[in-house]
Order: sequence, then structure tokens, then C-alpha cells
Amino acid sequence: MSTGTAGAGLVRPVAALLQDIVGEDAAWLDAVGPDTRIDGDLLVESHELAAWSLALRRHYGDRIDLVDHVAGLDIDQIIDLTVADVAEYVAARRAEAGPPAVGG
Repeated sequence: MSTGTAGAGLVRPVAALLQDIVGEDAAWLDAVGPDTRIDGDLLVESHELAAWSLALRRHYGDRIDLVDHVAGLDIDQIIDLTVADVAEYVAARRAEAGPPAVGG
């Protein structure tokens, strides 16, 4: 997966939501970068992924469903999934929603 520019500004906020879920400290968050792998480096468990998905949905909107996204990946893509990939997914799903309605 490639890192696009749309999600670049979301890497740290997305990682901070995961930090809250896994109960890590600020040093942990500082060590997480765009290329940090969700499975291989952070060892995120399935229940943590589900909680992260819910946190992302609450924070970024109903179009975000990380669990569903990951379920559609093949095993190599899951292994290689990075924080930047998740940020890019969030950015893309938010963009698909379009701008907010005016006056509605």
C-alpha cells in the first residue's frame, strides 16, 4: 500500500486514538510513525482493532469502518498495513462523504 498525501496529517491523530485503546504512554506515540506496521510492529490484537475502528468512526464519521476494510485485505496486505495506510483510508472515506450540506 502506498502512503498518499491526503492522510499525512492524520497519522498522529489516528495513532493517538490507538494509543488510548492500548493504554500506552507518550513515548509510545512518539515512536509510532507513518511506516509503523499495525500487526508486525504494534502487535494490535483483533479486539484492539475493533475498538480502534469504533474510535475512528466516532471521531471521523460513520463512513469509517476499519474492521470491514481490513477484512477485505489479503494476508500480505494485512501484514504490511501501516499507520499511514490507516490514515489514508480515513482520509479517503471522509472525502467520499463529500462536503457537509449547507443550511440543512
